[in-house]
Amino acid sequence: MKKEIRILYLEDAPVDVTRAERELHKAGLVTEIHRADTKNAFIQGLEQKPDVILSDHGLPAFDGLSALRVARDQCPEVPFIFVTNALSREMEVEKLMGGVTDYVRKSQLDYLPIAVLHALHEAEERHSQRQRLADILNVPANKETHYLPICSSCKKIRDENDKWKQPELFLLEHLNLNFTHSVCPDCAGKFRLRD
Repeated sequence: MKKEIRILYLEDAPVDVTRAERELHKAGLVTEIHRADTKNAFIQGLEQKPDVILSDHGLPAFDGLSALRVARDQCPEVPFIFVTNALSREMEVEKLMGGVTDYVRKSQLDYLPIAVLHALHEAEERHSQRQRLADILNVPANKETHYLPICSSCKKIRDENDKWKQPELFLLEHLNLNFTHSVCPDCAGKFRLRD
């Protein structure tokens, strides 16, 4: 990879940043790492538009979960990776909920380059999907609100050829998104078995 990866790293121990940087360089990645150890420094780092955010969890003044909330508010598209040995249940839940891209144990930093490359690939895929949808709808990809014609009764979506399709089929054809079915908490009560 030749492009320089801009990384914002929330970490209070400079030696840990050096270790992470060494692992990234060993894997052939070119990086520019901005270390932040306070909330203000982290917010200033976000203004530099990083490609990836790395974060320790247990900083004294500003913890990783607080940093995640700030990052999701200010730059929701930037991948967020926890780099810590203090893996908490909250962090695992955030990963399952999609808030955290990945987490890497400090004791297993050889995985960090893989996590960073995977996170960048996922971010690029999401950007491409938004761009494809924007092209279909003839709206700019960076625009927050899009209008997609959807039937108010059956919920079919009208495509660019004026054909009405089920949402799952429309999204598969246009964005290569596949679905699995589940039951949301609001509907779960309808399917409970009676004793």
